[in-house]
Amino acid sequence: MAYTSNREGEALVLSRLADLQRRCQSQDRPCYLGFLDDFQQKVCRDALRKSPVFHRFYGGCQDAERVFLGLSPWEDQGLEDRDFPIRCVEAVFRRQDRPGHRDFLGAVLGLELRREAVGDILVEEGKARIFLTGPAAEVVLAQLTQAGRVGVVCRESLSWGAAARQYEEISGSIASLRLDCVTAFLAGVSRSEALALVSGGQVAIDGQTAAAPARTVELKEKISIRGSGKFIYDRQLGISKKGKLRVQFRKYS
Repeated sequence: MAYTSNREGEALVLSRLADLQRRCQSQDRPCYLGFLDDFQQKVCRDALRKSPVFHRFYGGCQDAERVFLGLSPWEDQGLEDRDFPIRCVEAVFRRQDRPGHRDFLGAVLGLELRREAVGDILVEEGKARIFLTGPAAEVVLAQLTQAGRVGVVCRESLSWGAAARQYEEISGSIASLRLDCVTAFLAGVSRSEALALVSGGQVAIDGQTAAAPARTVELKEKISIRGSGKFIYDRQLGISKKGKLRVQFRKYS
């Protein structure tokens, strides 16, 4: 299935944001919207650029990909980590087992939860941290017993503020920062295969389908390649002796 750039549509995101702003102002209290994906975050950030309302994006962990937007009528209240309606469930499994992000996401959504109720899922050795809305956390705690073929035991995590995403560093040389060239490098495929991935809507940048192979990848952009993973373009390291760009990416799930 190809990526879509706006699952709900920009108009719907803006409508929900406007409703959030009205509630924040009329009720004179902090209000929250989430979990938001990259595209929804961009729509909200652009809309709030000139807004006088105090706001913050937070997803429960460092470098969170899916986050809540919090609006507050007061500069110093309502936007601390503890104020956001986010809970963390720890799913524990045997250390010799190796369930992945996709296993946990599929298992959680299989409990008939909506995607917007589920935030980031950080898989570590022996456990996964799943960030959820309050109601979704209750469902997961009561019903989640398996991820893929691996049995899990769920418990609420009460000390998750320092949780951080794990990255794998990928460095190498590429001819250019064209999207098809970068895709070939990251996915480990030929240039023609990379072109097919991009043209087929299998590649996204910051949550939006990127169907233009000649598009230049910019620093800090997030690149998602279906079947290969997610990557952040970290930095350019220089030029190789053969005149190619030496680049560094971080892969994550």
